[in-house]
Amino acid sequence: MAIDILVVDDEEMIRWTLTEALTQEGYNVKSFETAAAFFKYFNEHGGDIVLLDVRLPDGNGLDILLEINRMDPDTIVMIMTAFGDVETAVKAMKRGAADYISKPYNLDEVLLMIAKTAESNILKSQLHHYRECLENQYAQILGEDPKMKQVKDYMSMAAKSDKTTVLIRGESGTGKELVARQIHFQSSRAAKPFIDVNAAAVSDTLLESELFGHEKGAFTDAQRQKKGLLELADGGTLFLDEIGDLHPSLQVKLLRVLQERKFRRVGGVQDIHVDVRIISATNGNLEENIQNGKMRKDLYYRLNVFTIHLPPLRERRGDIVLLSKSFLDEYRKEFSKNITGFREDALSLLESYDYPGNVRELKNIIERATLIETSSLICPASLPEELKKKIPSLYAPEPEENMKPWLNPGFQFKEYIESVEKNLIAGALEECEGKKNKAAELLGMTRFALRHQLKKHSLE
Repeated sequence: MAIDILVVDDEEMIRWTLTEALTQEGYNVKSFETAAAFFKYFNEHGGDIVLLDVRLPDGNGLDILLEINRMDPDTIVMIMTAFGDVETAVKAMKRGAADYISKPYNLDEVLLMIAKTAESNILKSQLHHYRECLENQYAQILGEDPKMKQVKDYMSMAAKSDKTTVLIRGESGTGKELVARQIHFQSSRAAKPFIDVNAAAVSDTLLESELFGHEKGAFTDAQRQKKGLLELADGGTLFLDEIGDLHPSLQVKLLRVLQERKFRRVGGVQDIHVDVRIISATNGNLEENIQNGKMRKDLYYRLNVFTIHLPPLRERRGDIVLLSKSFLDEYRKEFSKNITGFREDALSLLESYDYPGNVRELKNIIERATLIETSSLICPASLPEELKKKIPSLYAPEPEENMKPWLNPGFQFKEYIESVEKNLIAGALEECEGKKNKAAELLGMTRFALRHQLKKHSLE
């Protein structure tokens, strides 16, 4: 998107020169001779950068600067002053000007100054927007259960210290990478890279080269020098998932990074210094790994400085409905489906399931249900069979104590059979949203027979 630059100066040659040069650089440029003309445009359209002369026929540039800041604090203002007028330049900077240009000016220097200012401020604006989006996204994903509120508090604490090593523990699918990303984007490292690598997904030999890089000729296929992920993450965050699967030889090298903030590429002899925050994650038992010799105790202590435990979804069932509705909103837009919510029995199924795959599994279930659902509400028929197996149903075997109903006090054969008939018909009608043809087909009877049963059991 092109940047809008507004030039405000009473000298026609300056307006023309700047407009021509900036337009050739790809900016959208408007020029104004007076403050009145500028404000008329700015009030309606705004602008990204304003090049503002100090002396105008109908106003003082420093006062105009204050008014621009009041109207839109995000607009970048660069004051144009006479050469040597240092006092005015200082006042302008104190009042919020991003920089100043001395007249007569060097056009190339002005273009370079504007390019740097535009790039810097637009990146900040984009980063601010990106962080807001991330915070909103993660606030929805993480839920409002007390356990997750505590996780959010810990994430904020971790973000305040951009050097503290963080260990995130939790079952697969609980969102460990999402937590790591939010810590990064809430920290002062947000403008730098966030790089993630799964220690279990790459072979030990390849992982060493990926993490630390290699020099040309370090091994057979090393045709050229390659920077490692640690080097590429300099200034930012390196997220190591499944840290418990890291090979012992790599654990030694990682320990050196954590202790000394330096390492050597594979085949290298020079130390490379980096400023990287390490966030690691595991779904395993690291203490067990120490006992069986799979993990170094000293590395464990270095990684386990600040630990965040993510609870499984089954331990925060209060978030299941919230998350389900959030995922439904996401996927109905993606699939252009007119689905407004869930049927109550579908929500009951979702809430009763244990989710061995945690939030990731729930998200996949809602994606599938949204894709195949044909009505305006997500129905049980659109949910996986494993959810239905987890709760008692008309089609599931009865508990052992109920296998012999005649042993119950006051048992009457006719009343029992009528009760079973009524429950079956009511359940089928609910499953088919009251559509009698579908319900009759589901029950294996004609519509005439179903109508007779409805009348018999007062279900019409």
